[in-house]
Amino acid sequence: MTNTIGKHEHSGIPAVTMWFDPVCPYTWNTARWLHGAAIELGFDIDWQLANLAILNEGRELPPPQQTRMADSARVGRLMAAIQREMGTEGLWAAYFTFGQRYFAQPPGTIDDGLIHDVLTAVDARETTARALSDASLDELLQHSHRAGQDALGEPGGSPILSINDHAFFGPVLTAVPPAEQSTAPFDAIATLAATAPFAQLQRPRADA
Repeated sequence: MTNTIGKHEHSGIPAVTMWFDPVCPYTWNTARWLHGAAIELGFDIDWQLANLAILNEGRELPPPQQTRMADSARVGRLMAAIQREMGTEGLWAAYFTFGQRYFAQPPGTIDDGLIHDVLTAVDARETTARALSDASLDELLQHSHRAGQDALGEPGGSPILSINDHAFFGPVLTAVPPAEQSTAPFDAIATLAATAPFAQLQRPRADA
C-alpha cells in the first residue's frame, strides 16, 4: 500500500501500516484484532517489521527480557528474509503461524519444529532456518525498524500503527476483542489519529 495514501483517503479506504516485533505478546493481540478489522472494513494492511532488540540495544535488562530480546533478534532476521522473498502477504502468513506456536505456552520456545512450520506455511524456497543466525539480514531489519521510528517521530516500541499517514505507538491490547467489536476500536483509533491536537490516552492495564 506504499504511496497510495491519497487514493485511499479519497475512496474512504484507509491506508494502514503496522510495524511489529513478532515476539511481543501484546503486539500479537493487536495484529489479530487489526487483521479481523481489515476483513470487516475492507482495507489492506502493509505489515512491516519493528525490532525490540534494536530498540533496547545497550540497555541493561532482567534475564527474562534478555531472553526475549535474543528471540527478537533471531526471529527478526527470519522474518526479514521471508519478507524479502515472499513480500507482505508472506510476512503475515509467517507471523501468524509463528505467533500461534510461540505464544501458546509462555515463555515461547523457538525450536526446529516451529521454524519448519513457519517456512512450510509460506512455501519458502530460498529462506531457510539459517536465516536466524545470518547477520547479513540485520541491515534489512534495521531499515524497516527505522522506517517505523521515523513514522512515529520518536523512539517507540511494538506495535506502531499508521492510519492515513498518522502514526502512533499502540494500541496495546491485553486480549483480542470479540469479533463483533473489532471495527469500533479501529474507527475510534482512526478518528483520534487524524485529530492533530490529540497526544495520548492511557488507562491502567489489567493483563489477561
